[in-house]
Amino acid sequence: MPTANPYDLDPEVRAVLKIETFEGKFTTRDFVENTSKNLLKHANPKAFDPKPFIRTFERSIDELLKLRETVTEQSKDLEASVQLTEAGHRKKLNELKSTFEDVVHSFESLETRINEVGNTAIRIGEQLETIDRQRLRASESKDLIEYFMAFNRGDISRLENLRTNGGKDGQFKAAIIARRLNSIAKEVNIPGADDARARIEKYCEILEKELLEQFDKAYRQIDLKTMQNCAITLQEFNGCESCIKLYVNQHEFFISKVNLSQENEFLTSASWKDLPNPQVPPPPVDQGLINLYKEVRATIRKEAEIINVVFPNPINVMRVFLQRLFAQLIQAYLESLLMHAENNSTLAYLRSLAAVRAATKELVKDLKTLDMRQKGSSDLNPSDTSEESSHKNNTIVEVLEQCIEDLFIPYTEGDRYIEKEKKSLGELFSSLLLQFTAYHAQQKQVKGTSLIQRAVNQITSASPNTGGTNLLDMPTTEEDGSLSINAAMLILKIHAEAVRRSVRLSPPSELPRFVSALFQVFLESIGKHYVEIALDTCLDQIAAIDSKSETDFKPFVVIKNARDIIHLAQNHFQAAILPLASSSLTIHRDLTSEKNRFMMSVENKINSAIQKMIDAIIARLNYLLSRQKKVDFRPRDEDDVISSLATSPCNNCVECLKKVQTNVSQCLDGKNLEHFLTEIGVSFHSMLLDHFKKFTVSAAGGLVLTKDIAKYQETIASFKVPQLDERLEMLRQLGNLFTVKPEILNSVLNEGYLAKIDVKYILPYLQVRADFKSAGIDTLLGTTTETGTGERNFNEKAKARLAAMGLSLTNGSSDSGGRKWAMLLN
Repeated sequence: MPTANPYDLDPEVRAVLKIETFEGKFTTRDFVENTSKNLLKHANPKAFDPKPFIRTFERSIDELLKLRETVTEQSKDLEASVQLTEAGHRKKLNELKSTFEDVVHSFESLETRINEVGNTAIRIGEQLETIDRQRLRASESKDLIEYFMAFNRGDISRLENLRTNGGKDGQFKAAIIARRLNSIAKEVNIPGADDARARIEKYCEILEKELLEQFDKAYRQIDLKTMQNCAITLQEFNGCESCIKLYVNQHEFFISKVNLSQENEFLTSASWKDLPNPQVPPPPVDQGLINLYKEVRATIRKEAEIINVVFPNPINVMRVFLQRLFAQLIQAYLESLLMHAENNSTLAYLRSLAAVRAATKELVKDLKTLDMRQKGSSDLNPSDTSEESSHKNNTIVEVLEQCIEDLFIPYTEGDRYIEKEKKSLGELFSSLLLQFTAYHAQQKQVKGTSLIQRAVNQITSASPNTGGTNLLDMPTTEEDGSLSINAAMLILKIHAEAVRRSVRLSPPSELPRFVSALFQVFLESIGKHYVEIALDTCLDQIAAIDSKSETDFKPFVVIKNARDIIHLAQNHFQAAILPLASSSLTIHRDLTSEKNRFMMSVENKINSAIQKMIDAIIARLNYLLSRQKKVDFRPRDEDDVISSLATSPCNNCVECLKKVQTNVSQCLDGKNLEHFLTEIGVSFHSMLLDHFKKFTVSAAGGLVLTKDIAKYQETIASFKVPQLDERLEMLRQLGNLFTVKPEILNSVLNEGYLAKIDVKYILPYLQVRADFKSAGIDTLLGTTTETGTGERNFNEKAKARLAAMGLSLTNGSSDSGGRKWAMLLN
């Protein structure tokens, strides 16, 4: 047995060294393990011998190199084969492309030939149709000539036989022939044709009359098929006009409602009693009109179904039906209703007009949904597509829009409507302000021209309630002349209702102008004839206030109500008027300017009233202080000093100031209230400084004086104005000078506010102390009573010191006379 060569590869290793091993999933680790696994089995575990491994791997590498050469050669062979195949493929594609281009060219040539043949066939067909039409016209012309000659001879048997014995089609053809014969007879002017013309006209009359009689009979029997046949025949005969007139004129709805406008159903309607009342919201539309429109809706929908079936052109029939409906029934009812409303009042007329317009628009909106398409007769008009049906419905919409426009033109054309609105507002506002104007006219006793006189003249002419009565003779109360928020709210409500109506009844292009006209009436009434008149009377009443009498604070109520009313007017302008005028820049600008002038006029009068009230209150306080007795600060009985709380002028002034605060707080608020109370407090403080220099003050009187100051300070503190608190605190410290002992005056003068004032300016107050000379106060203070020193006004120095503290000592009316109380309107 031959010995195995140690350098030969193991068969299992050779099996691994094949191309199949490297196909699919291959990993180097698995390859090495398969190559060396038998060597590992026979290897000495104690001493590793690498030689078998080296020989195996070297032989494997040699085999792999041979395998790579083999694979490389195969790849080259395959690449060459692929190149040959691709070359053949490209050649074949080029051949197919050339063949395809030939086929496309052939198809184009064939298509061109087919088109030529088709065009030729079309031309031939058109020529055949033309020839056929000419043949038909020639045949028809021949027949018409024969019929005409027969009529000329007086023989109508042939046409009559076609009409009576030819059924529906025969009747249809007879109608067409009769119409054509009638047209020919009117155009032919040859000798002997008059007899034929007369016979043809007579025959046409008879034919139309019999067709209408058949239609009328079928209508009464509700025979829609016969009605349809007659309508189709008459459509060809005379356009179906006579048939449409017969159908509409004899319709039961028009006959039963012919006297509707004379029935005056609305006269018994419960809503009519509220119609002229501006304090009640507009009542619903007249019940009689609601019932009428309800019947109209039901009738139109029922008739639409019949008209669609019977008439070949239903849209024309429905147009005539709707025009007759609006022009005869609805218009007559509306005229009667609005006439009755206008006889009642202008407001009743306008409310009725708006309600009727809204109800009619709702009716038209419902009727626009009518589907005017033939039902069950598509064979009569097979070309009636959905697009054409849509066009028909658009025609109905146009008819309805025109009907409602024609219906309301007599009431809204030009300025007719807006003049009614202006007249209504004038009447209502004049009626509301009648007692108010009468009261103020009586207060003024006006004879000449003035604001109140113009208001009197306008209200007398506009109000239906005056009856020629002189306003100066009318019985009135003080309440009649007061500004009322409820009355202003009612005026706003009436005006807002008029604006809402104008939106509904005005053309969009005219709406800004109409709204502007209504707002002018509103401003004239609530401004010049109401608020401004009340403020003028208020100013007169303030001017007549006597400082010796208790101050009347009723003007504050007028001011408060005037402020609230112009706030309402401003809100109304912003919310309701301005948006509607925004489409016209010119009107928008003019309205804003007019409103601003009104607000400025009222504001100026309020400013004037407030300032005059300040002056009147200051005058009253000055009068009360002037009632101070010389002995008030030189009491004889010290027990009375201890028991008394304050002097009578002090109590009166405090009571007056409390009333001022109470009444002003109800009229003003915020900064306005603070400014008002500040002016009163500053002026009163200045008066007190002058007041306390006028009286000799004893030791006991100093206690009285300090009690007065304490009460003044307590009252002014309730104003809650820090600026005034500092002033009264300075006054309290000044009052202490009348109570302290002479030897500690220096100490008091060097404390608080007094420390900031030179003693020579305080000297006039010290000089009125009863012990000034006896106690040698001037010597103690190191001052002299030089000529003029005693006359120097303490205010000059105190004013300078207070100015340094951000305060003012000047009279409130002098530095605030020009104050604008504009915040009243904010």
